[in-house]
Amino acid sequence: MDTLVLGGGVSGLLAAWHLHRRGQNTEVWEAAPQLGGWVQTLPWPSEEGLEGHLERGPQGILVSPGSPAERLFRTLDLRLDCPGRGARWVGKENRLIPVPSHPVKLLASSLMSWRTKARMMLEPFQAIGAQEPEEGLHAFIARRAGRGMADELLPAMVAGILAAPPKLLSVDAIPRLRQWEAHGSLFNGVRKSGLSHLMVPEGGMGSLPRRLSEQLPNVRTGLRAQAIERTQNGRWRVSAGQHTAKFDRVVMALPAYEAAALLSPLAPLSAEALAAIPYTSVKLWHSRHPALAPFSDGFGFLIHPDEGKPYLGSLVPSWIDKQCAPAGVMQLRSFIGDSALWKDPHPDIEKDWAWTLRQLRRWVPNLADPFQAREETSPNAIPRAELGHRDRLRRALGGLPAGLDWVSNARFGPGVRDVIEGLEPWAERAFSAQA
Repeated sequence: MDTLVLGGGVSGLLAAWHLHRRGQNTEVWEAAPQLGGWVQTLPWPSEEGLEGHLERGPQGILVSPGSPAERLFRTLDLRLDCPGRGARWVGKENRLIPVPSHPVKLLASSLMSWRTKARMMLEPFQAIGAQEPEEGLHAFIARRAGRGMADELLPAMVAGILAAPPKLLSVDAIPRLRQWEAHGSLFNGVRKSGLSHLMVPEGGMGSLPRRLSEQLPNVRTGLRAQAIERTQNGRWRVSAGQHTAKFDRVVMALPAYEAAALLSPLAPLSAEALAAIPYTSVKLWHSRHPALAPFSDGFGFLIHPDEGKPYLGSLVPSWIDKQCAPAGVMQLRSFIGDSALWKDPHPDIEKDWAWTLRQLRRWVPNLADPFQAREETSPNAIPRAELGHRDRLRRALGGLPAGLDWVSNARFGPGVRDVIEGLEPWAERAFSAQA
């Protein structure tokens, strides 16, 4: 069977890789000149010409022993480096409050009130919620760990991962929460699932799509599919400009809105459901400064959204990935969210570097001027699984014609780990269906 995978991001390359390893003839078309989608490691040399880089998308990936992610990187012979357990902070009340490395130590932290902590300790004794109807993310955490936890800590954590307010989102926005609850409690689920550690592939996250593409026989860039039609013999004709080819099956590894445009003439109900999935855009400011304690051994800090609006926080890539910046230089990565989502009180003010530096110095007053600063915009970078997302997925997948499929981080979860964990069983089902 000949399969065309549309999209050369991690989802598309990994889907093609799985099928190719099972003996399927696969071809990948990517519209952009480069592969990887948002998962790209871009060169960023110093002013003196020393090597360095930045991540356009995720800074790393959480990996636990024996997990699908760990198996994938081992199979690809792609070494993972772990920076360790760096310090983390949450910005609240005009100061950075340390986040304890162990959940038990939260009891002594000033991150939350004593009432919130006492309610959080009751989480293991809460009943498992029903699978249906779909629950909101904020409501899920409030039910399990208390409203104080949902209001005081959750917004900053979710903003740092999904760049969206938790009250907008479905619990399915973080798939592991329901998986952990199935063990009886979130604490029990985390314990039984094994601790995950932040890992960075050798050469940066862009090494993953690069290594996947090297193991595929036919990957083509610069081909944007414009139409999909069924032929009289049941195959699929796909057109990309003047290039046309026929395949037995087509897997669309595309953002939901791009897949919707292609599906509209073929499966209007699926297209309507996919078009209803919203996406979040973010702006990133990368900057390099003289090293500053304690951030030389720190992951970074997230800002409680009520105090950031729309500055969401900053990571320290020079700690996470020692190769990204010259020795002795602190590299920061600051996130600016969507002004509309975070009710920005001054949406008319441009979120330029001067504005971002003022936000940084509010939380890190002794931060020195940067050696370098660089802006990267990420339009429609993160699918937003708002409440009702489960039904949208059901309608989208249920209306697909035989021989057409759609895979995406909007389907499996927003992170690279979610995609890896979702595509492994998907590939098994896809292969079994052909056998």
